Amino acid sequence: MTTFQLPEPFASIPRESFLFGLSPIQYLPNITKALGGRVGIYAKREDCNSGLAFGGNKPRKLEYGLLLVAAVGTKLGMKVALVQEKWVNWQDPVYDKAGNIRLSRLMGADTRLDPSPFGIEHKETLKNLQQEIIQKGGKPYYIPAGASDHPLGGLGFALIVCAVTGSAMAGMIAGFKLAEKKNGSRPRKIIGVDASATVKQTFDQILRIAKATGVKIGLSEDDITELDMYGDIILDDRYYAGVYGIPDQQTIDAIRFGASIEAFITDPVYEGKSLAGTIDLVRNGEIRVGTNLLYAHLGGSWL
Repeated sequence: MTTFQLPEPFASIPRESFLFGLSPIQYLPNITKALGGRVGIYAKREDCNSGLAFGGNKPRKLEYGLLLVAAVGTKLGMKVALVQEKWVNWQDPVYDKAGNIRLSRLMGADTRLDPSPFGIEHKETLKNLQQEIIQKGGKPYYIPAGASDHPLGGLGFALIVCAVTGSAMAGMIAGFKLAEKKNGSRPRKIIGVDASATVKQTFDQILRIAKATGVKIGLSEDDITELDMYGDIILDDRYYAGVYGIPDQQTIDAIRFGASIEAFITDPVYEGKSLAGTIDLVRNGEIRVGTNLLYAHLGGSWL
């Protein structure tokens, strides 16, 4: 495996290790064969990268940002207060007793529920919680939803990746651009499969975070431009199923496809939609024959 030595100033950015090491890259022979065998399909298993809760792309961000989820608070002995918004427009009588909310409470977080619908913008509820902590004599460290629109949110990340708040994709854009500029690597095609259903807002945030991250790791402000987002970098808006958090039949079919032939598990909110996009892009011939395609599994879970 070819390794890349991080250049300054990237190498000097403080980082706490929360990962097992390099996350594995898995060849998916059954999926490759079922899709015609003309494109080699691999998975970057970010869902297997850490012992913090269920891993995924968030621990990679936490290596730089810290204190995003209750798992980190548990490990480091910090207090964590979370605002859980009602992003998925689905009535469920056990909504506040399961999934992320349940896990956060198990790990000791002060969890607040808020009825605000899906949106990647900064919310007043979290700002109000910040003020509440200050008034009680605390010193809050504020990280927005997904640790995304944050000074360190893009650190840590042809590729296909799910895009909602955008920082994982933005980090990949900045990282590959750095390798291209500093190490002579060839440009890479990066395809983000939108799962937010707020495509313009997500596009703008990806570009903003990619540019800000690029500056932090040693690129100039002009190295990443909007023109990049219309070339080898694509945000595909065909697979979000009309709304955040609820799968359509194409998503459900993709989940069943991966699970039944490869025991490759994806979820209905994030990875199921990006896998649906991957399958469709390969079947339709939109990925060039002979390409090795890397699918980023960011850790979406059924819980």
